[in-house]
Parts: sequence; C-alpha cells; structure tokens
Amino acid sequence: MWDLREAAEVLEAQLLRPRGPFEVRGACADSRRIRPGELFVALPGRRHDGHDFVAEALAKGAVGALVSRDPGVGHNLLLVPDVPKALGELARWRREALEFVAVGITGSFGKTTAKELVAGALSTTYRTYRAPESYNTALGVALALLSVPKDAEMAVFELAESDPEELRRLCELVQPWAGLITSVGPAHLALLGSVERAAEAVWTLAECLPEEGILALSWDFPELRARVERCDGFCLRFGQSEEADFFPRDIVEDDPQGVRFVAETPAGALPVRLRLLGAHRAVLACGALALAWGLGVPGKVAAQGLARVPPPPHRLELRPAPFGWILDDCYNANPVSVQAALLTLAKLKLPVRIRAALLGDMLELGAEEELFHRAAVEAARAVRLDFLFAFGPRMSAAFAHWGGPGLAEPEDLARLVQGIREALGSGPALLLIKGSRGLELERAVAALGGQEQPRGQEA
Repeated sequence: MWDLREAAEVLEAQLLRPRGPFEVRGACADSRRIRPGELFVALPGRRHDGHDFVAEALAKGAVGALVSRDPGVGHNLLLVPDVPKALGELARWRREALEFVAVGITGSFGKTTAKELVAGALSTTYRTYRAPESYNTALGVALALLSVPKDAEMAVFELAESDPEELRRLCELVQPWAGLITSVGPAHLALLGSVERAAEAVWTLAECLPEEGILALSWDFPELRARVERCDGFCLRFGQSEEADFFPRDIVEDDPQGVRFVAETPAGALPVRLRLLGAHRAVLACGALALAWGLGVPGKVAAQGLARVPPPPHRLELRPAPFGWILDDCYNANPVSVQAALLTLAKLKLPVRIRAALLGDMLELGAEEELFHRAAVEAARAVRLDFLFAFGPRMSAAFAHWGGPGLAEPEDLARLVQGIREALGSGPALLLIKGSRGLELERAVAALGGQEQPRGQEA
C-alpha cells in the first residue's frame, strides 16, 4: 500500500477535497472493474473520457482519482496537467520504493500464457504478483506496477514487443532481473517490417537484463538462436527439440481437461499436467519451468504450480454451447497461433460429428497479409474441417480458396452468426472462434454460446 498524500508530493500535484483514508492498494483505469482501495486513473480515450466516470469509481470504493481537470464531484483527486505522464511518474516512484525481483515476458505470441505459467511456478516458493490480463503497454505496465503489494518477492510482467523503443522504455520502468522470450514470428509485421526486425525487437529484453540475470530463451526460432552469443546473463534454452535444456516429450494433447507431457530438464524427467489446451502450451510450460529453476524453484514444486494455472480468458478456452462446444481463442490471432489452434481443434477428443472454425482477419501483417490469410484457409482444409466460416474483408477474400461448405461475411457479424447456427444445427459440434483483437469476436462467442446477440455491421 502507498499513501495518496505522498503521491501528491511526488507529482507536485494538488490534492482536491482530501478525505481519509489515504492508503492506496492499487490502480485501475476502468470504472467497471475498480476495487475498493484502488486509485481510479481518469484516462482520456477515443470513445470515452475517464473524468466522466470518477463519481462511479468513487462510489465503488476507489480511494481517489488521478485527473487533469476537476469533474466537480468526489474527493482525493490528484490534479495533474497530464494524466498518462503522471501515471508513468507514479509507477517509477513505486518501482524504486519496492524490492521485488521483476520478471519480464515478451515475444511475438504466447506472452500472456507464459506470464501466467511463470507466475504459477514461482508462486509455489515466493510471494508472487502477476500483472493482470494483457497489461503490456506503457499504460498497462504502469497500472500493474502501482498494484504490486509491498511484500511481493517476485513480480511478473508482460511486455509489448511491437515497438523496440517502447519495449526498452518498459524495461527501464520495470527493471527486470529475469526474462523469458516466448517466440518470434509474423506478428505486427506492418509495424516491424520483417521477422528479422521482430527478432531484434524482442531481443531488447535480453539486452536490458543485468549481467547476473537469467534469460529463458525459446530455442525453436533460428532468429533467436543466432543472438544467443549476445546474452550476457545466464541463458536457459527451452523448445521442442532435444537441443534445448528444457523440452517436452510424450505430449498428450487430445484430452479436453488439458495437456500432459514429460518435461526433460537438466535435473531429470518430470511429469507435467496442465489445465491448458494445445500442444504448444507444453513448450511454454517448459519455458516457465526453466525460468523457475533458474530462480531457485525445484522442478517438481514448479510443476505443481503449473497444474493450478487456469486457462486465460479467450485463449483456447473450452466453453459449452447449444450445439456442443466452442473453442474460444478469440483474444488475438497471427499466422502461427491460427495453425496451432486449428491443430488443437482437430485433435481434441470430444463426442462431436462436426468440427468447424470461425476465423476472423489477422491484423498488422503488412504486405504479405493476403498470403497469410490464404495459408490459414489452406491449414483449415489440411485438418479436414467440416465447415469454415470467415469474418472480415481479408479472411473473406481468402475464403474463395476454401472449396468446402461454410460462409464468408466481410462486415455483418450478426448475419454470419445466424448462418453458423443454421449450419451447425443441433450438432454435436466443436467450433473454434479465432481472430485479431480488433474484430471483437467475443461477440460471436457470447451470441453462439446463447448469451446475447452480436451487433451487426461491425468489424
């Protein structure tokens, strides 16, 4: 916990209408999710201005709010010229005041799952904080830092990799002593230009670790292997092959309860069971075992922590539906994760007669986006899906190469959902839903799961 009056001094800010208590236990920028004891951060947004929700946040128990103007209501308002800048200054102040060991997680994909697995492994031995959800940008990481408990021994942060300069700034803020690089591949290519530049971007984390620090490095990507000589710290390799220090074998990936495998480690073989789906999660779990081992957690103990990690929302999350099941992987998408999700869809042992996928556009892929979308459709054909449904202009264009039953809709999600209902009927069916974050395909998950109707004419 930290004191709001001290924070006002740090920011040289005016504290409007002060009223105790002043102790703060965290920070949140969403009034719908504010918890008692937190500071509400009134961020300006494209659709909404956080200042309009100060009263709501305080009514839900917020201690005060960080604002750039007085909304005329509430108490304990830290008045600053620039809310995002002040948020960063507060985060730096809190980081310097705390003595936890920071762990940074980055990579082209798999960051959030890896963060949860690393935190699960470390929490068996240390008081461990993990950043919520996918708080990986400058604003998200700052909010997470303000929520680290005073007694935390370890804190695990997800760090965005789409801009190497931003990643460097995040590392300067978090000051990671240990890190894990999950992957490098065709994500954010519209921003980074090439996989080689993406590798250089994620390698920023390794460069920011101290010489005595620990890096868990995915050994499955040649672009990362080529940089290992540049690692000044202790590098632990994880991946699919026996060349790695930590790798999985005997993977059982068809169980809807979760993946199980044997992890080969420097200390010997170790049985591991996860509550997560997808064979690729076994590799990420080996990365978590590697980092935990480097930080002093015995393998058997770390594996117990891994077994307790629940599936992150909208990431290969198996949900019941009126027609059978939805494999909800709608949080985000890139060419590699689409391939992995399709393989999981094909291999899960469930009593279904129909396997289908709703694939949405993959964004930020740059000049080769047409080829990547066509490859996704070809991958759906390769796993012999019964139906394919496409949403968004890019995936709808690629749908022309499908040649099987299904439906494509560039814009109208409500129309596509109705078509999916008619095609699947009473099932029993398993439907994968996956697309980039900008498409908001959780609307389709909710509608097809029987919760609500999606809004039409939106992409």
